[in-house]
Amino acid sequence: MLKSSTRHQSFSSPLVRTALIPVFTALSLATNYAMIDIPNVKLMDAFVFIAAFLFGLEVGLGTAISIWAVYGFINPYGQDDLTLLLFLMTGECLYAIAGTLLSRTSVAQELMAKQIQAQTINKQSVKYGMHPETGRLSRIKNRAGDLLNNARRYGRMSLLFGLIGFQATFAYDALTNFGSWVFKTSSLYQALIIGMITGVPFAILHEASNLVFFATVVPPAIAAAKRAGLHIQQRIT
Repeated sequence: MLKSSTRHQSFSSPLVRTALIPVFTALSLATNYAMIDIPNVKLMDAFVFIAAFLFGLEVGLGTAISIWAVYGFINPYGQDDLTLLLFLMTGECLYAIAGTLLSRTSVAQELMAKQIQAQTINKQSVKYGMHPETGRLSRIKNRAGDLLNNARRYGRMSLLFGLIGFQATFAYDALTNFGSWVFKTSSLYQALIIGMITGVPFAILHEASNLVFFATVVPPAIAAAKRAGLHIQQRIT
């Protein structure tokens, strides 16, 4: 088994990180086409965020652009024009930026580290039957306390990631709805207002689903990857 430091060093290699882009792109496209019948409910935004959070901005941006380079042209709903495609790519990059920035905050790193530590300790306790106190009642009480602490910790982490995902999605929808009308109206202001109004139904679906995905899917996926050493060390700001 590779040591954690060795894994971190290998994933820091530009060549390895470049090779990760098609992996995340393939995962995103596969889920996109699998969920094609559910408008604006997709996992690809979460994959872009996870890619950037774990492996850096370059991997996140590369994934975001690569997804739309394929999905923008090979899409059952029709091919996007080049202007809209540019806005879609730019909007998708917001998730990469959000993931990179969040990964460098002490708050996210602390919450993630505590969650990983708690999961590791719980697994060891279950596997080996270890606990400071041996009485059955004491074990039950301590186990209940551990579960409560984990629930609180996971709740804070879910709230943080969910809100970040919601904000990034709101910005994405505002930008892409604006891009849909930027050359169809007489002013930029009109393009923004008309785009926001006409895009409300799809924006609600997109923002609500991403709020759920970022709160429930993203944190455990990142925690599992970090526990396995599948990430690079980020500079904390």
